[in-house]
Amino acid sequence: MHARIALGSDAHEIFQISVFIYFFLTSGVPASADWPVGLWQSAPDRSGLVVHVRTKPCGSAICGRVERAKDRFGYDTPSSVVGRRMLLDMQAQPDGSYLGRVWEPQGNRILTARMQVTGNVMRFEHCEGNSCQKVAWTRVR
Repeated sequence: MHARIALGSDAHEIFQISVFIYFFLTSGVPASADWPVGLWQSAPDRSGLVVHVRTKPCGSAICGRVERAKDRFGYDTPSSVVGRRMLLDMQAQPDGSYLGRVWEPQGNRILTARMQVTGNVMRFEHCEGNSCQKVAWTRVR
């Protein structure tokens, strides 16, 4: 004889969340400080414009979309880049970095780049030939 326990919807939801948290904490996923999901501020461009990019999982990768643009004084400013996908298919690598494509607004190009998150800093490196460019973003939240 087997007993069945019926859980109410709240208890069932709490159970599901608990199981998710357990597997998340024991799965080898990087600590949240090194986790690329969140809201990030780009480095300023030549005119001082920065963008806030919301990153999130997209399948097994990380993707990011521009949520807002700010002028050099920190005020929201209208921009055609808002809503644009900026990080495309950034795939986790064995060394903890991510490799994928990044949209570069100044040249309106899609570049292959490596991304590394350390604490509240997200660093990108893109190389063409013998020339490499590095840029760092900071976590907003």
